[in-house]
Order: sequence, then structure tokens, then C-alpha cells
Amino acid sequence: MKPTYQKVINSGALIFMLLMNSLAIFLPLGGKTTGELSDLYPNLFVPAGFTFAIWSVIYLLLIGFIGYQWIGGNEKSKIEKVGPWFLLNGLANGAWIIAWHYELVPLSLLIMLVLLGSLIMLHRKLNINYFGSHGIKWLVYVPVSVYLGWISVATIANFTTVLVNYEWSGFGVSPDIWSVVVLIVAVILGCLMMYRHKDIFYAGVIAWASYGILSKRLADTIAMDAKIEHMSQVAMYIMIIGILLTVTLGILGTRKTQISN
Repeated sequence: MKPTYQKVINSGALIFMLLMNSLAIFLPLGGKTTGELSDLYPNLFVPAGFTFAIWSVIYLLLIGFIGYQWIGGNEKSKIEKVGPWFLLNGLANGAWIIAWHYELVPLSLLIMLVLLGSLIMLHRKLNINYFGSHGIKWLVYVPVSVYLGWISVATIANFTTVLVNYEWSGFGVSPDIWSVVVLIVAVILGCLMMYRHKDIFYAGVIAWASYGILSKRLADTIAMDAKIEHMSQVAMYIMIIGILLTVTLGILGTRKTQISN
């Protein structure tokens, strides 16, 4: 596909995302806001409402991501190669909004998995590594890292919502224990991304989500959720420490490489 066509398609995918999310907010679709729908499926993994403000950051970053394709430098061709995956992501993003707002919960999870898969492919195609030898970080790597981090959290939350929707008993295990387990999964993902890709922004999103979960649980004076409170706090600290270590080791490694050259 010609580069110009690819840019137009990618831009169209972003416009579709922004349009569907605007409809979800201002109409709203299905007569309920995204937050109101989330409250219909209460579970201990859902973070506080303010945490979802990260979507504003994500969309601003994606605007920069698309803008770079139009006016960027020597590595534009590398970004244009991710076009099919960005298009799939944009379509899935809008489709998820429709499924969620019309309370098609199982379908929303399937679409969320497509969203997650397309972002994983974007991350792989870009070969993201924040302390590698290649550049183009802020307008290319960061949007994908932050977006993937949040969708990773959202996928876990969406899966939990499906279980709540079907009144799953958890094999007799209490909800707070299951919430601790899924939060541990999120922490492991964050650590793996830092170890393999030096992806501090992905880890930063996990820290942000953990803080949101902690805030939500601290504000809930009724639920017996001490375990998830403690785990979310631990998760946040693990991510912060991991980020600091990754940055420190990355800077030292970069300097060592420069000296040896």
C-alpha cells in the first residue's frame, strides 16, 4: 500500500476512535455513561473514577503518533508498516464502546482481546526498547506503551466483569483473593515489559492503575477488602522501584556503550 494511503487509513482509524468515544460521553450511547455501566458490575479490581482520565492522555498521544506519520523524519516508513494493526485497533476500539454501552458483556471481552492483540502486534512491529540504539521515542513508542498498558489492565477488568455478569462463584475462593491474583498478574506483566523492552511507560500505567484501585478501596468503608488494598499498594511500589532501576541501569548502559564506541 502506498504510504499516503496508509497515512489516510491510520488517520481515519483515529478519527473513528475519537468519534465513538465522543458519542459515548455526550449522548451517551445506550443511555448510560461508561462509568455508570461499570458500577453495574462491582468488583474489587475496578479503579477509582479519576483513573480513567488516562484516556485523555492516550488520545493526545495517539494524535501525536498519527501526526508524526505525516510530518516525521527518517523513520516514517517503520511506522507506516504498522498500519493494518492500527486500523484493526481503531475499529475494535469503536466496536468495544458499542458492545459495552449496549451491555453485550461477553462480546465486549472478545473485542477487548482483539484490541489487546493489535496493540501487542504494534509493540512488536515497532520493536520498542527505550534504551536501545534506535530513536523515535516520544511520538511513537510512548503512545503505544501507554495504550497497551491501559488495555492490559482493561482486559483483566473486562474479564472480571464477565465473571461478575455470570455470577461466577470463584470456585469458593473469595473475591478479594481473586482480585489479589489478577493484580499480581498485572505486576508480572509490568516487570516482564521492563525486563524485555525497558518499557517504563507500560509499567507506569500499571502503577497508575494500582493507585486507582487503592484509592477506590480506601474510599469504600463497607467492603472487607484489606488484602486488595495492601496488594495494590505493594504493586504500585514494585512498579515505581522497577521504573527507577530500569532508568538507572539504562542510562548507565547507554553511557558505557558511548564510551566504548
